[in-house]
Amino acid sequence: MAESPTPPERRSRALALGALGAAFVALLIAIAAALDGGGDGGGPLATTVAHRTARHAMRGVVTPAAARTTPVAGPARDMGGPGPPRPVPILMYHVISDPLPDSPYPELYVPKAEFADQMQALRRAGYTAVTLQEWWDSWHADGPLPAKPLVVSFDDGYHSHLANALPVLRGLGWPGVLNLELKNIRSDYGLTGPQVRTLIDAGWELDSHTIDHPDLTTIDASELRREVADSRAELKRRFGVPINFFCYPAGRYDDAAIAAVQAAGYLAATTTEPGLAQPDDADRWTLPRVRVNGGVSGATLVAQLAALG
Repeated sequence: MAESPTPPERRSRALALGALGAAFVALLIAIAAALDGGGDGGGPLATTVAHRTARHAMRGVVTPAAARTTPVAGPARDMGGPGPPRPVPILMYHVISDPLPDSPYPELYVPKAEFADQMQALRRAGYTAVTLQEWWDSWHADGPLPAKPLVVSFDDGYHSHLANALPVLRGLGWPGVLNLELKNIRSDYGLTGPQVRTLIDAGWELDSHTIDHPDLTTIDASELRREVADSRAELKRRFGVPINFFCYPAGRYDDAAIAAVQAAGYLAATTTEPGLAQPDDADRWTLPRVRVNGGVSGATLVAQLAALG
């Protein structure tokens, strides 16, 4: 068995790793500056990459490419800069397509054209999509955040998220948030593993929505741990990205479900309760969202968000 390095050897290795890390940070910033259109490298994407990478470097961590939250295509987002924490609307979508004739929940289907109209109207109204992690970082780590942030989340994991939602968001340079239930990793109406990876590589955040989508208030402690903790572990194993947020199936939770989410190491959890998510640690285990059903125009959605403040 090889001998342990002596202290001088450890220092030499640390210096070498530090130099490599600094070179990697410089490369990321240079790439971001090029994507911003050249110039002095001070564009919004370069600023965002520099801020996030520097923060991770101070922790001894470099964000892997698979975990990045800056979309790889489309216009750069204006992420602004550090500022006071602010509320954020978390939009809740399910299927992005025309409803099936025999669907028991046709209101959960938003046609692609309708979804595109909503996203364009939100952009015209000054909104910029962020991930939950980016919002969390602005709240807890002084990370950058646009003037009017919102989160675009998708529950369950349907093929329409890839086929219909991704092209619309990519055209805006916006990320989505995929609340994935593991049983929906499938090749018919769900998403295959490579398709989930495509969304991640496009800047989407991956979060847990359990394994089997049960009512968490009706299962025993062992099954609750499986659905909450094991789903997180399995998603991390399969896709190699942080899984820091949880979404309660059908919005159903109780004290035991919240305790399971906390014990599993998540940062926060989302519900189906209406309202804006507030930067308040007391509420982070029951973050509200804004449900978007079929038949809602972009103008109507903008008005709804304005009414929420």
